[in-house]
Amino acid sequence: MTRPRSVSDSTGSAPVLFSGWLTLCFSLMFSGLLVFPSRTGLMNALDAVFFLPALIYVAVASRHQPLALLKRHGWLLAFLCYATFSTFFGPAPNPSRFGRALIEIFTLFAFVELAVQRYPRAFWGALLIGTGVAAVAALVDFFAYYFIVDRPFSSQLYGVFEVFEIRPWLVLDTNQLYASMYCITLPFFAFFASRQLPPGRLTRLAPYLITLALLVYLAANQRRSTLVALAVGCMALPIITMKRRLLVPLVAVVLVAAAALALNPEMITERGTSQRPQLWSATWEMILEAPVTGHGMANETRELHIVVDGEPVVQDHPHNYFLSLLYHIGFLGLGLWVMLWAPALWRGWRRYPQRISVLAAAMATGFSAVLFDGIHPYTPFMYNWPSVWIPMALLVAYVRQQYALSTTPSSNCVATNRM
Repeated sequence: MTRPRSVSDSTGSAPVLFSGWLTLCFSLMFSGLLVFPSRTGLMNALDAVFFLPALIYVAVASRHQPLALLKRHGWLLAFLCYATFSTFFGPAPNPSRFGRALIEIFTLFAFVELAVQRYPRAFWGALLIGTGVAAVAALVDFFAYYFIVDRPFSSQLYGVFEVFEIRPWLVLDTNQLYASMYCITLPFFAFFASRQLPPGRLTRLAPYLITLALLVYLAANQRRSTLVALAVGCMALPIITMKRRLLVPLVAVVLVAAAALALNPEMITERGTSQRPQLWSATWEMILEAPVTGHGMANETRELHIVVDGEPVVQDHPHNYFLSLLYHIGFLGLGLWVMLWAPALWRGWRRYPQRISVLAAAMATGFSAVLFDGIHPYTPFMYNWPSVWIPMALLVAYVRQQYALSTTPSSNCVATNRM
């Protein structure tokens, strides 16, 4: 695989405080939902630690050319404004919730692009450490559940809320809800980040250790959607790069799946389709009521009344991110959403297929994960962010950085490629 290496930061070394702050932000972002007792508490912490400072940083950096900033993120702003405004023609308008989502998502995209361009080494180093912190948090939860509480390995970790008193002064509040969507892309982030950093033994080894830890944790969640999503992402690697040796990750996923099924074969034999076909069919019928503009953003869809094995069942969402997106903001919103990442993916695939392969695989994995479990398509920070918004922001920022370097006369002095 082609491994772009930054010889030096494009505008000099990042300040130590900036690097430390960014490392803290990624650590909190990638591990917080595994350890915080509530998502609201983590969102408030992220607003204070990351989103507000990052927004100020973007505003200060763009103070001389604010229109250029808005133009650069035109499609993003169009999507965010439409999705936010749509709440007013929804059944229960909630402008504060979706206004907060607008600010957070815009800040993520704008800040990531700015940080990648100014301080790439600091950015990718912080990203790698952040995924490592998440891997440690996942292992702690795994150990507490199976060794401190002494649950059998056939017991799934998914959806567990428990408080473990490891010591009188150390109480661990674990929260595993939707952990698959939350952690599934982190191994790809770790590998991609390590390839942007100067070569070193720890830098090369870290993503393998992170991936091993997260695969153990994800296998313990015993979610079929996790295995499918990982397989899709691993298949994307050799397809994009045309390198057969990248089938190795796919073999690893097959081994993890085999181990999970050996421990708990009922994972396949007893769960059936989990009502997905019926839910998707019922949701599609509601989508057709307002296919262009959607029903407007709300905290949840209307109740879905389906029949399973002759019994009436009521669900509150379709368990599919894309159908939720269509329900709330229609094909107009879906088209704007695609324009957030499709141009960057197309440009990257045509110009730098080897370089973007891991990020493209991360997107394929994340998009596959939310195909089965997506709940809220447009919200402030949530479990599905690492599967949707974060890989999109990383891809857009990286492709734009590479394009800028390739069109700059001095670009050959700034970055080199090595196998």
